[in-house]
Formats: sequence, structure tokens, C-alpha cells
Amino acid sequence: MQRDVVLLLFVVVIGADGIKLHCHAASVPASNFQKCNRKDPDFKECVLKAAQDGFLQLSKPHREVNLHTLDPLEVLELKIKAGTQTVAVDQNFKNCKLYGIDRTQLSRFEFDFEGRKIQAAGLIPEIRKLCEYEFDGTVLLLPIKGEGPSTIVLTNINATLVLPYQTEKKKNKTYFKFNSTQLAIEPELVSYNFENLFDGDKALGDNINKVLNENWKEVFDDVKNGYETALGLIIEQLFNRFFSKVSVEEALD
Repeated sequence: MQRDVVLLLFVVVIGADGIKLHCHAASVPASNFQKCNRKDPDFKECVLKAAQDGFLQLSKPHREVNLHTLDPLEVLELKIKAGTQTVAVDQNFKNCKLYGIDRTQLSRFEFDFEGRKIQAAGLIPEIRKLCEYEFDGTVLLLPIKGEGPSTIVLTNINATLVLPYQTEKKKNKTYFKFNSTQLAIEPELVSYNFENLFDGDKALGDNINKVLNENWKEVFDDVKNGYETALGLIIEQLFNRFFSKVSVEEALD
């Protein structure tokens, strides 16, 4: 099934979805990432703590384990298809910076070794997405057209994640490989600000922004699947980059 979002992260093409990564220089020792032993009785608690600590560390890049900074996460291009009801416009964004993912507060992070999946849940206090946008369509039956700077802020996002995985052997070590994500997000609030709508007509632009914010839930829910897919691809890629360098034996003793 074709995904309804095109996500271009950074510089090196990875896979058919066109994800690209942009590398920043700087690193911290891989030993800073906490390890957990599957034989320990407190393994689940250890994994949750290690995962939470790992998110906090991603405010800086870790080149030795193939991870880049999440503060901000830079996205060259993000395309979210039109919704099926209120949002009859393809959302085309470029030169994006996403702030806040590294501040995720995990309430669950578990390895299901029999089911071959990772299950996680948590709260992201805020994701702030700054992009250049280009729109031409309708929202809530109102025309919307323009291009320029935009800010979309998602507040208090409850998120649940399932990451199925396969394993592969390389040089007598086992590595996780992730091929899909199942992400669900539910923000408490979404706010929109699109500058330079209708060739800079301030009155029309202010009115559209006001309508979008007054009807934020209806607008966001119509394209939520696209955002879930985009964030899911980001998470999938982060896990694949990390576990392509770190074996199961190294990560989980």
C-alpha cells in the first residue's frame, strides 16, 4: 500500500520513500547509552530508563552509532496528501526544522521478543514545525493559496508506537531491522500560522489562520494519518540507523 506522505530527511537517500539524512559534525561516546541485560529481573524497567535517557541524549548527534541530532530535526521536504473531507489541498513543505521530539516523556518501552516488536507509549509536550510551505486548494470549503514561512505547533501529544522487527546475522552478531511502524498520535491542541497567504493579503491571510485555529481538530484529524506516517518514518529510520551499528548483543548484553 502506498504511503500518503513523502518525507525527505537530510542528504543521503535511503529506501524507496526518499528519506534523506543531513549529517552534523560532533559526537559523544557510545558508552553513554545505557545497556540492559535480558536476564535481569528488572529488565523492563532498565529498558524504559535507557530509552528515556537515549531520547534526552539525542539533543546532540552521535556519529559513532549513526544517529543525528533531534534538536532540531531537519527535514528537506515533507509532502502530506490532501485529506478526505475538510482538507482538499496537498500540503507541500520544505526546509523544515522540527523541535521537541527529543523531549519525549516515555511511559512504556518494551521488547516483545516472541512477537518480534517494540512497543512504546509516551507524551511529547510540544512539536514545533517550522517550514516553507506551498498550498493551492481548499480547507473547510474555503480557498487557501500561498507560499512562505509557516509554523505548526502540536501540544501535549499522546503517542503509541509499535515497531515490528526482523533479525539478521552479520559477522556472528545479531542486528535488528525495522521495516514498518504503527504510530498513533493524539495532540491536545494544534495551532497554525501561515504567512504570505493570498500573495500577502493580510486580511485574507489572518482570516484563514483564524478559521484554521478555531477548527484545528477537524482540520488536523483529516490529515492526521499523514503526520503519523511522517513521524513513524522518522522513528523507523532512527532505529534502523542505531541498530545497523549496534548489535543486539551489544545493546542488550
